[in-house]
Amino acid sequence: MTGVRWGLAGLVLLASVAVTQFQQQQQQQQTNQIDAKTVEGWSQKFGAELWVSLSQATRRESIQGQYDNMPQLSVAEVDGFEMVRTMAAEVQIMMQHKIDAIKRIMELAENIALDHKYDKERGSRLAEGRYVYVNAKKLNVLPDGDSGGNGEFDRYLSQYRDPSSEYYAPGYSRLMLNPDPHFSGIPVNTSRSSVHVPTNVFDGEPKVINAIDWSKKLDDIFRDNYERDPSLSWQYFGSSTGFLRQYPAIKWLTYEDDPDMYDARMRDWYIKSAASAKDIVILLDTSGSMTGLRKEIAKHVVINIMETLGEDDFLTVLTFSDETRPLVDCFTDADGEPELVQATTENIAEFTEAVNNIETEEIANFTSALVTGFNLLERYKTGQARTSGTGCNQAIMLVTDGVPYKFETIFQEHNEPSTPVRMFTYLIGREISDLEAAKWIACHNKGYFTHVTTLAEVKEQVLKYIPVMARPLVLMREQHPVRWTGVYADIEVPNDRMLWVIGLAKPMTRGQLREELEAQDREGTFKGYKLMTTVSIPVYNKKNHTNFTESIRVSDKKKVDKVKKVRIAELLGVAGTDVPIAQIEKLIPPYKLGVNGYSFAVNNNGYILYHPDLRPMIPRSGAFQEILKPNYNSVDLAEVELVYNPRSDEPRYNDSNLFMMRKEMVDQKDGVQRMTVKVHMDDMKRVTIREQDYFYHNISNTPFTLGIVFPSKYGKYRVVGGLEVNDPGNRQPNQKVSDFLEKDGKWKIHPDWVYCEYNYGGTRDRLFDKPEDMMHHFLMRLDDENKSFNWGQSRVRPLPKCQGNGVYTPDCQKCDKELVQALILDAMITKVFEDKTSSADSSQLFQLFGINLSFVATRSGLTRWEEHAPPPDPVYDEEHAFDPENPKEPHFSEVNNEATDEVWYKRAVDYHYNNPESFVFSVPFDIGDKRPTVVTATHAIFKGKGTKKAPAAVVGVQIDYEHFRNKFMNITNKQGGTLSCDSSKVECYVIDNNGFVVISEDPLNTGKFFGEIDGTVLNSLVQNQVFKKIKVYDYQAICLESAAYGNPASIMMTPFRVMANIFNWILANIAFTIIRFELHHLWNPDWTYAMPQQSQPSLNDPNLVYDGDYYAYDDEYMPAAPVEEPQMPPLQEPEPDVQYEDEAPPTFSEKDNQLMQEYYQKEGGPIPILDMTYINKTQPKPCDKEVELYELNEEALKKEGRPLQGILRNCHTSNCVRQFTVSMIPNTNLILVAADTTCPCYSNRISVEPTKVDYGPSNETMYCEKLKTNLYRKKPHQCIKYHPQEEEISLCGSGCSFKMCPVVLIILYLTTYLYQ
Repeated sequence: MTGVRWGLAGLVLLASVAVTQFQQQQQQQQTNQIDAKTVEGWSQKFGAELWVSLSQATRRESIQGQYDNMPQLSVAEVDGFEMVRTMAAEVQIMMQHKIDAIKRIMELAENIALDHKYDKERGSRLAEGRYVYVNAKKLNVLPDGDSGGNGEFDRYLSQYRDPSSEYYAPGYSRLMLNPDPHFSGIPVNTSRSSVHVPTNVFDGEPKVINAIDWSKKLDDIFRDNYERDPSLSWQYFGSSTGFLRQYPAIKWLTYEDDPDMYDARMRDWYIKSAASAKDIVILLDTSGSMTGLRKEIAKHVVINIMETLGEDDFLTVLTFSDETRPLVDCFTDADGEPELVQATTENIAEFTEAVNNIETEEIANFTSALVTGFNLLERYKTGQARTSGTGCNQAIMLVTDGVPYKFETIFQEHNEPSTPVRMFTYLIGREISDLEAAKWIACHNKGYFTHVTTLAEVKEQVLKYIPVMARPLVLMREQHPVRWTGVYADIEVPNDRMLWVIGLAKPMTRGQLREELEAQDREGTFKGYKLMTTVSIPVYNKKNHTNFTESIRVSDKKKVDKVKKVRIAELLGVAGTDVPIAQIEKLIPPYKLGVNGYSFAVNNNGYILYHPDLRPMIPRSGAFQEILKPNYNSVDLAEVELVYNPRSDEPRYNDSNLFMMRKEMVDQKDGVQRMTVKVHMDDMKRVTIREQDYFYHNISNTPFTLGIVFPSKYGKYRVVGGLEVNDPGNRQPNQKVSDFLEKDGKWKIHPDWVYCEYNYGGTRDRLFDKPEDMMHHFLMRLDDENKSFNWGQSRVRPLPKCQGNGVYTPDCQKCDKELVQALILDAMITKVFEDKTSSADSSQLFQLFGINLSFVATRSGLTRWEEHAPPPDPVYDEEHAFDPENPKEPHFSEVNNEATDEVWYKRAVDYHYNNPESFVFSVPFDIGDKRPTVVTATHAIFKGKGTKKAPAAVVGVQIDYEHFRNKFMNITNKQGGTLSCDSSKVECYVIDNNGFVVISEDPLNTGKFFGEIDGTVLNSLVQNQVFKKIKVYDYQAICLESAAYGNPASIMMTPFRVMANIFNWILANIAFTIIRFELHHLWNPDWTYAMPQQSQPSLNDPNLVYDGDYYAYDDEYMPAAPVEEPQMPPLQEPEPDVQYEDEAPPTFSEKDNQLMQEYYQKEGGPIPILDMTYINKTQPKPCDKEVELYELNEEALKKEGRPLQGILRNCHTSNCVRQFTVSMIPNTNLILVAADTTCPCYSNRISVEPTKVDYGPSNETMYCEKLKTNLYRKKPHQCIKYHPQEEEISLCGSGCSFKMCPVVLIILYLTTYLYQ
């Protein structure tokens, strides 16, 4: 029996061994399906053919040889620090010209205001048509050739007509405007200025119209400044009474349904110059009495105060009832005490969102609030927090509906005897009769008292604090601090929640903006958005006293007006001029910085003035125009220089080298630094690690520091030299310079570089349609004038002369001699592209290799190309001239004309150090099966040897994609035997060095990230170091979040709200008639200058939602709960080995994966296009995002000298195994991945779409985390906060003093609802 048992056991064992051997044989047969040597043979064959054919098409060897042997060329080492020092000096001289210009405006303004004779009847004459000024909103533009007496002008409104004419209208004037390229193509009149008066300012008020009158004499100095320095942009004077005088004159476009809310006094350039930096504590009463209209007015007062603050100011908002609390919980220190935060756009947005959600309760404890406010400011004056804040003006803004006592004891203890803290009191509510205590608090603490009774007068009442803060500045008299703003765009969403096109001088809704830009684009006048900075200077009233009329009650029924002389220190306004960032960049020629070199500048807060990675706009998508990001003007240097540290990948990592450099630049010190950084390209889809050298130097008399950056490997060397055009030995007999670049030839120059130009545009006869026409014009002049050709002055020309002793004229020119001569030499070297190959050779390049065109781009910004594809069928072109659904692709030269700034140029130069004998390939992202499309391949031409070499040019081709793909497939079919990429058992992918698919059997995969197709294989390649995973952070990202709304039932909180809405609708129509036809002039033309205003939506408004192409409010929309993206389980990977096996865990099926993708897009996951987010009700908010990008590590494939093989096990329930092999395609940046498809392994999906950084608990916003980094900043160097003579000034505010005040306030109240 025992023997039988042993026999059975033996049989079972033998059967088990047989089954195991059979399974192993089956697996061995499966793993032998893909032969690594065969795949490597495909790669070798494909790479070799590409290298030969592309070298021939690009004339690579010929161009390389000419750069190597040209005697005029050499490789020179550059001194980066000396270069940045010289460039900073050039920029400083240019900026000093702007400072001198505004100082001349200031001096003239103060003198003419002193001599002006005040006329209190001038407003009446304006209303009657007996006085006129150039009102930018009441300007009739005359067409060219229209003398004003006939034609279309007959239909214009004008005050010059007979009063009985139906077109008679007081205040309307006429002016000839002409488009000017220097002012972005906007129609202007350079002979005079125009005046913009905000909607909330009444130009008939005597003080306003008198200031308009005397300021018209500034036209003389405006014109003189522009003649001295034609590079000047807009010049202006912003008056403290509210109007803006702007030169040159423009028409300010307005719409009846879109009120003009622009107010110069709310702009950063005005606020910075009007007073020194401020530490502000806002005390907001949230007691039980602050309900209804009072609560709404109080919220608007707080918001308007915050909107008058800039990045040099600090603030906090404390709410108080029975207790005093910070409005925003995260704006506290480690001990929970409130702290001041910088008045950045993000922080103000956080305060704004919080103030809109305040609740009122309990009784106000003023003692607690005042003591907390004083203690907080004391900490920033003398305590541990003194290193933060501004260290300058300090003020408390008290917003309440009633002050019961004067609280003298508190002020004696905390604010006497020197009164370091000013008190401004804003008393809210119409029915309040006891104003004495609130007024006493303001008057005895160097402040100002205002009584705010309606929403319409909030802005005007809030702005009254600025002249009070300016008093010490004015009393200094001789000191006029010059202030510079940070960067801003000429189209933006400013604090008054309006979309503004400053250059267009037009407030617009989103739909109107799109229509306007499209119309201007058709006319060819709009030049796009401009980034700029502004320099400004305060203008003082030199008078020490003024007459003040006070109404005194002499009996119960009688008042008399008493005129008395009072001490004043009055700010007349602020003068300023814009400095386009492009004008600064012109003085830092990119060709001197070299390829992948760049410049940038930071201010005293560490914010960048400009930087190649500054991305101020949410990109255009479909029919939607670009929109400014809410925080575009407060991007820190540490947010654009992404330091690479393999030991730490945390967001906002404090790298010591970066922060040391940042501190020195903020302090305006000079220095040098070297850092290794992550450089992203192509909309953050590609990345490379690059070591860079930084050089920086201060720009004197400004808060800015200039920096330049060179790649460490090749940045310190330059290919220098050019063709000395005045030396006839450099040319063949009778050869002309212009022959190298023929007119209308196949060449382009960099559109943004300055080669030669006339007087910043000059007159119409000096304008050219394109840069190439201008360059050819100057080359013709070089031929004609030879040695007598005048290259012009240096980049920053001395003022006021142009050349010799002459003044500026349209013939004034400047040429960059070094750049032009380098361009001519490059043109001579690359003229081989015009040496016509035979039509047969050109056709052969297309037929055999699908090469559409070849091109070359050089260090001097020159791009040449040669066509190889046959010309399109003219009949076909005529039949398919325009298809709006599938617009024709632009020609290569139209979108690839920036030479060294093109991504393909930069990538080719970078990749040269991986493999100098290679072309760098790319296809458009996510192109899928859209055809036709092209493959771009580029190769860098270097001059020099060893480490002393520098890039001189890049040659390249564009290949028809179908030819390219078919060429590869044919190779695999011919040389693979039974193994082929066309086989259903094998999937082949040609992938570039950043992981994007160039060739795939499935055309839908073209341009996709490989991880989205087969993330399991990609993970294996990462694990085995074939690809390096690099995490990149985007600190300028925008998260489109669901808009938060109040409860729709909140309207029923009080029955009066329904009645009020009905009443408001009826009376709004009456108010519209009164305001539209100016019927208020019938009873008093001088009634007020506080016109109604509407609170407009902005990108920072928490109630803002996107709905189609316009902003809308939707009280019925209830946001869904956020859905988190499911996380895939991690892969288990083996240790690196040439022959390795992986286990792939079971995950989603392909169908499940597809359903998940649809789910993501529906429920707030990765959003591929912006259009979808407009349809959904969302609001953009600044946030941080992260993404993991990939870069090929060639060494991992080269070190073994053979292809890499891998096996995936346990990746399917059938226990099958999946083999793949990876081979480098020589002479390219491509790899070939061949994978088995017979084993249906589930594939993980890896995306390169950025995702929001999760900083921690949900109650801590990203704003708080950013705030707590406490980046170093330098306080403004000049602080004027005290003057002993200020004690003599007694003007500190009063209640409503307008005539017929009740009637006026009723109209203002009604018109507020009209615009809402």
